[in-house]
Amino acid sequence: MAGRILIIADGPAALSYAPELITRLRQKKYTVQVAPTAYDGPSALAFVSELAWATISGHPCKAIEKLDAEAFRQQDLILLAPVSPQVLEVFRRGKALAYLQEAGKPVLAVPARLPDAVDEDPVLFQTQMPSRSRLCLGETPLELGAMGALKITPTETLLHFVDAALSKNDLQGKSALITAGPTAEDLDPVRYLTNRSTGKMGVALAIAAAVRGAEVHLIHGPLQTTLPELPNLHAISVRSAAQMHQAVVDHWHHLDFAILAAAVADFTPDHYVPQKIKKIDGQSLILHLLRTPDILAELGSREDHPYLVGFAAESDDVEINAINKLRKKRCDLICANDIRKPGCGFATDTNQITLYSPDEAPMQLPLKDKAEVAHDILNHIAKHLVK
Repeated sequence: MAGRILIIADGPAALSYAPELITRLRQKKYTVQVAPTAYDGPSALAFVSELAWATISGHPCKAIEKLDAEAFRQQDLILLAPVSPQVLEVFRRGKALAYLQEAGKPVLAVPARLPDAVDEDPVLFQTQMPSRSRLCLGETPLELGAMGALKITPTETLLHFVDAALSKNDLQGKSALITAGPTAEDLDPVRYLTNRSTGKMGVALAIAAAVRGAEVHLIHGPLQTTLPELPNLHAISVRSAAQMHQAVVDHWHHLDFAILAAAVADFTPDHYVPQKIKKIDGQSLILHLLRTPDILAELGSREDHPYLVGFAAESDDVEINAINKLRKKRCDLICANDIRKPGCGFATDTNQITLYSPDEAPMQLPLKDKAEVAHDILNHIAKHLVK
């Protein structure tokens, strides 16, 4: 991601919230400038100096009261984080609100609210902001030591809203179905069969698609990653392969593309034992397993299927297996990776994917963070949706 962001920070909450936010934004390659409040009282500059803000952001810092119209026009996004009623007073006394309106840039506002604040409180703020403003409400506690506590939007969630505000929105108006994570096939109330998938790749794809404007239904098994609250990301939690199959069938309507990234179990016990299976000395346990529905093959066999993407996590003969899967399951794209390579297996934050499609030469992507890999895959999908 790239873009210029002006952060307007206020009050004691800025001390513990904004520095982490700025660091994370810079890690995502955004250019960040800070405009703290400087009024008499608990302003942002009363807690963090201009020099400290400049050091954290890597750019010169000016108090919001000293900014001119050009400072707002140069930005791609205005981020009020955290914002308080005092900011509105600063805007009313000076020219900042007029500059903000004239610049016509998207605005994200993150109120730092008291624990007992009611839902009507933020409405007072939103009615006085430009029409392109978006309020990001959150309930995560923000501890301020002797000064008490506030509730605010988690940094991780806010980062997704920032990405969405600055995205090219090339998937706006598109409908997507994405599967993620493993399935769990229960033997008894204690034991189950599963695999090493954590769902990170599928979740990264769902977030990236939502950020780029798609309406996303994410059908997922047990995850080891947290889902952000995005308005166009709808999560459906399932457990078994049969449940995932049914959920996919239920949501298989009017889709533009589908990405089946879940590691669905190929086999499930032929029956479930309602009581814990006890071990008996000298006896082995023999399991009878049945094949689960092949969701990708079933969808690929449908003449009306949307742009269909499958995954192939292989330990040998990666290219041969990926091409066979592409043809046999009638996919439009297969994303294959060699799980033996460092950084490419399950439970990693990175991945290296090779894209296989019927009408193009294989395209190997470099090893990247899974969030970046997700956007690379979606670039390929978006290109073909345009065609």
